[in-house]
Amino acid sequence: MIFLKSKITFLLIFMAGLSQVRGQQMNFLKMQEIGFEDVLKKAKSENKMVFVDVYAVWCGPCKLMDKTTFSDSLVAKKFNAEFISYKVNAEDVPGRVIVQKYMVNAFPTYLFFSPTGELVNRLEGVFPPKLLMDEADYTKGLLKK
Repeated sequence: MIFLKSKITFLLIFMAGLSQVRGQQMNFLKMQEIGFEDVLKKAKSENKMVFVDVYAVWCGPCKLMDKTTFSDSLVAKKFNAEFISYKVNAEDVPGRVIVQKYMVNAFPTYLFFSPTGELVNRLEGVFPPKLLMDEADYTKGLLKK
């Protein structure tokens, strides 16, 4: 009986930890609601970099990022504070313009822009939370050079 209680206690603590990690979401501006030029204006006025998630609705890895990394509270806290995050559907007309202009060939692709609109870095694929945060820090360092 004591063994069962300790297993239940561990499970409850583990689940509470998961809910805390998944509590906050990234605040993505969506292409359907605001144009890219307006996102760049917002970034310049707030002096923040822009993080762009270029995705396709049929893309499994894109959905995985939404469910895992982008739902991680540490990622959300960092990106909400330090970036203007923007989601671009690569199959919509405005999305195709971004895909062509920045030569996006795989999904998901992440584009990092300076507050003035200069492309600073790009990533492709699935990233666990810590690695995406490390890449964001590395990219911010590139901007300072």
